[in-house]
Amino acid sequence: MKSLRLIAESTYTAWVFVVGLSILWHYRIEQEVPKPYLDEFFHVQQAELYLQGRFDEWHPKITTPPGLYLVSLLYLGFLSVTRLINYVHVADLRRTNLWVAGLIPFHFWFVLNEILVSYDGYRADHIAFPMMWSLAELNHAVFNICLFPPLFFFYGLYYTDVWSAFAVLTTIQFYQRKWRKLLVAAGIASLFFRQTNIFWVAIYLAGSEVVRELKRGRLGIEYPSTVSVIDVVAGSWQHSCFYDPLISHASFEDYVKFALSLVAASITGFFQLFPYLKSYLTLLAAFGLFILRNGGVVLGDKENHVASLHLAQVLYIWPYFMFFSFPLLYPYILNAFIPQSHIPPPLRTGSTRQQLPRLIIAVPIIGVMLLIVHFNTIVHPFTLADNRHYTFYVFRLLLRHPSIKYLVVPIYFICGWAAITALGGLPNVQVPLESTTSQPLTIVRRGKRIRIPPHPSSWSVNGRGHRVSTAVMWLLATSLSLATAPLVEPRYFIIPWLIWRLHMPSPWPTGEEAATKRRKRIRGFNAWCKAVFYARHDHRLWLETVWFLTVNWAVGYVFLYRGFEWTQEKGRVQRFMW
Repeated sequence: MKSLRLIAESTYTAWVFVVGLSILWHYRIEQEVPKPYLDEFFHVQQAELYLQGRFDEWHPKITTPPGLYLVSLLYLGFLSVTRLINYVHVADLRRTNLWVAGLIPFHFWFVLNEILVSYDGYRADHIAFPMMWSLAELNHAVFNICLFPPLFFFYGLYYTDVWSAFAVLTTIQFYQRKWRKLLVAAGIASLFFRQTNIFWVAIYLAGSEVVRELKRGRLGIEYPSTVSVIDVVAGSWQHSCFYDPLISHASFEDYVKFALSLVAASITGFFQLFPYLKSYLTLLAAFGLFILRNGGVVLGDKENHVASLHLAQVLYIWPYFMFFSFPLLYPYILNAFIPQSHIPPPLRTGSTRQQLPRLIIAVPIIGVMLLIVHFNTIVHPFTLADNRHYTFYVFRLLLRHPSIKYLVVPIYFICGWAAITALGGLPNVQVPLESTTSQPLTIVRRGKRIRIPPHPSSWSVNGRGHRVSTAVMWLLATSLSLATAPLVEPRYFIIPWLIWRLHMPSPWPTGEEAATKRRKRIRGFNAWCKAVFYARHDHRLWLETVWFLTVNWAVGYVFLYRGFEWTQEKGRVQRFMW
């Protein structure tokens, strides 16, 4: 009971901070920007039509489904029936998103808790969070995620992005708890906010479901320790299991082996998997019917929002991640370019696999990136026509000289490498996790049974962290959701960042910082400061908090108090925003 009370009090404290800051942001917008701004004009007009019961009318400039207006209809309809309001004001519609700011921290908490348990493999002291994480770190991470600047900004405006993220997180939570009927309902609801959510609620979760239901192969039993691609495919086909090493132990070749082994295991285990995939097939079928009935993916302004292949979007996301999450990623950059002997022990990766990829791998990948930049860089007319968005200035810089867009490709590569590597954990401490016996691998080639003896250094000792499957499923859904959008907007990267951040491991404490030591009483102010800000708490969380608060303050201040006028629209204040 004492532990449960501690969880409740700590979680409530984090929730109060998030809601308090969100209310303050909403209040300042209400005072300084009382009228609809930018796309709010379209959303507010459509919401008013729904509130008047005119459901057959649609604003021609709105491309996303009517989920936001239906939520507003329920919320404001209840207020009007109870006579709490007599007329609808733009602040009332914006408050629809403010309510989510009070609900979404709990979603983050439960989703993150399940993710942590899944890669730690056990629960500690009957408390629903892993031993390797302190409760303070768990709540601190949730607090930071709620402050993610592109998400936090739209708590105060009438846009669809906050509810879209909320609906996707709800679907993920039902997936984690294996509530399949509710998963379908939540998945369909998420499609009412943004069409690209189909890639998260159907493709991403379907892939995760396959990984969860299939057996993960072990070195020394299904595979030899030094395994070739042929051995992987043969072992996966015969044993209906897949090759899935830890990210911290994986090289580029391991990602290829995983993909091939998963395909082979899925084919042989199809009848085993089909009952678990019916929910996601239902979502795909519903989305397909919507496309057929609508005549396309977007609802309005179809001329300016034609779905097209835009692979460069997948490159833009990496510096986006580095900008917002450099407090989490900087140790990986340090380890890549500075000898580990010059780096403090808590910041060392502890694995040579977490250095930059070999030239034989890096050069072809950078080459592919250069080809994408050359042949598939799409600059939407809206991007360079509206200087109220920060992307306008980013693309002005990229297009200032024809060579700049090629010179930044190595930056894409390094940022992408750091973001994927970070899912493996820092530092990677070797701990006993699963034992394997020294059984040989038996495969059949050309009708003959061949026994391959296991390597002495079989995976009898493993590290902790996420496996290659986590990174590949996330990369697949992210690529599909971004590569089909011709317009580049920071809002489109919110859900990929949220899911990536929720999977970000904390450093594993070792020695005197181990979880069993964390409960020891701290004596002295200096010792307390060391424990709170470094020794017993991931210091990167504090850096992330300071950075997010700084970015939110800067963006909010510029939006509210640094407006400007266009010469063609005298008297109307224009404001900078994401």
